[in-house]
Amino acid sequence: MTNFTTICQNFEEQYNIIAKSSGAVYFIIFVVNIVMSVTAILGNSFIIGALRKCSSLHSPSKALIFSLAFSDLAVGCIAQPLFIIHRSAALTRSYRLFCISGMMSNFVGSTVVSASFVTSTAIAVDRYLALRLRLRYREVVTLKRVIIVLFASWSASLIWSALWFWDQNVQNYSRAVLFCLCFATTTSSYVIIYKKILRYRCRVAERFGNAVVGNFSGRRTFNVVRFRRSVSSMCHIYCCLLVCYLPYNCLMAVIRNAVQLTSLTVALHVAFATLVLSNSALNPFVFCWCIPEIRLIVKSTICRFQH
Repeated sequence: MTNFTTICQNFEEQYNIIAKSSGAVYFIIFVVNIVMSVTAILGNSFIIGALRKCSSLHSPSKALIFSLAFSDLAVGCIAQPLFIIHRSAALTRSYRLFCISGMMSNFVGSTVVSASFVTSTAIAVDRYLALRLRLRYREVVTLKRVIIVLFASWSASLIWSALWFWDQNVQNYSRAVLFCLCFATTTSSYVIIYKKILRYRCRVAERFGNAVVGNFSGRRTFNVVRFRRSVSSMCHIYCCLLVCYLPYNCLMAVIRNAVQLTSLTVALHVAFATLVLSNSALNPFVFCWCIPEIRLIVKSTICRFQH
């Protein structure tokens, strides 16, 4: 188990670089974090409220989206404020606060961000199973089983985050493994889904003609058109997550192989970490854009507040 002094020594190099840096750049980053934190809190609160009233989504799918929205809400409520305190402590020359808030920020941030990433992977697998199982989907993918999976993923995220206090190298390498596994699973799931839907549409078009593809799908128990829309919605969430997460993970790979930190790498680390956390503020907008019923419920809720 790494002791308090050793952990603080790991923060020392970053502290010295930030303390000597221009405060203007970090001030802009802090303002962005504050705006994104407030947006994440409000946006995900609306999404969680809308999920309770949304009837078009299957209960397991609702549970997965709820888990994603909850982790995003936790980012806005806890992770981003701790991140702001941690970095601003260096500018105010408060080394002890920098160290303590850094430990808390790393633990909370790692937990909710990894839970969010794993949940996004679970959503992709859920959509793959919906296509694979067809009419057996509701029989196999039950709310109880999804809750067990979510509980296991959150528990694993907590344990993985706690590794940071024991051995930071183990956690850093396991982060790379986790990212690659989730990336490979999610990407392959969406690619397989896309190919199967494309093959299905081509087969129907050859048999009945292009004009009736949509109508043919609509008359079947397994509604391919509706399924395609749900996959498209979740795929947009995944693409948004990837854009926010990929730069940070690439930078971490560079930092691990670097001899020493520079002011540029530290500034990029803070900026890319902000991008990761900002994903929590962007997701509610993607949900509203891609899922019409959620958009209407959120819109009506906002209208009630205005009146």
